[in-house]
Amino acid sequence: MRHSLSSFLNKGWLVLAVLGLTGICADAGFSAPVSGSERDPVTLKVVVVNPSADKVQQIPIRMDLPQEITPKDILENGGLQLEYDEDKSVHYMFKDSVELAPKETKVFEVVVRDIWFVQDGELDKLGSYTQLILGKLEKTEFFKAGKELADGITARLEEIRATQGDETLSRKTRIGAYRLHLQKIAQVKEDLAKMEKLLTFTGGPPVPEMLEESKLKSDAPSTKTTWIVIFMIMIFLGLLGGLFFFTWHSRIRQAQEFANVKELSFPEGSSPTEGNGASHPSDASKGKAA
Repeated sequence: MRHSLSSFLNKGWLVLAVLGLTGICADAGFSAPVSGSERDPVTLKVVVVNPSADKVQQIPIRMDLPQEITPKDILENGGLQLEYDEDKSVHYMFKDSVELAPKETKVFEVVVRDIWFVQDGELDKLGSYTQLILGKLEKTEFFKAGKELADGITARLEEIRATQGDETLSRKTRIGAYRLHLQKIAQVKEDLAKMEKLLTFTGGPPVPEMLEESKLKSDAPSTKTTWIVIFMIMIFLGLLGGLFFFTWHSRIRQAQEFANVKELSFPEGSSPTEGNGASHPSDASKGKAA
């Protein structure tokens, strides 16, 4: 059964409105140790409490997962079902109805992978590539501009490292920081593209050995490859033009030979029927006159 957000909220609102007199509530939270080096799984909790001393309650549960979480990231579902909300573009865990005895409290825990961090390897690669390009610009007129870009890149990368290594941050804070880090990584890649452009102004292409390994490698072909492709196209067009020329020349020659054969076989003033034993109409009329 699919659960649209509106229908679920309407259902939940009615239940909570009725049960609100007895003080029933639901709360969601995060619980897991934060480690800068180890990425422990994250536990998402939903706590449901029935404070009534004499009434059994039935309520639905829904917990929206962070937008980065996909089904493959869920390690334990905590007895809840998984569904996708097309309106909010997020996955969520739900249970149609939970029975709560008087004074009963139930906790549902969903364990997911910790995916809210930028890999150290990617940070290292971005930093190394930055210094490599800067080294190539060192003795050029573009070094100052490249140094400013490199300093900005280094500062962003160090900020990301510092935040990810801060063990005092809560999971909620780290998730928010991760989303900001993705924006910073995008800015880093934009600045690296500018540094690559500066390097091309010096007359040399971006460092090929680094491009081989870097995820920043452009899909655009090199200058050498471009010229090879151009020459191949020119050769192909030349061969195609030659083929058309020789075909046309052959057709012209065949047409000329056919005309010559026809002229030899049927001289001017003769008829194809002459010499075949057939009498001409004029011969018959001459015979009658005689």
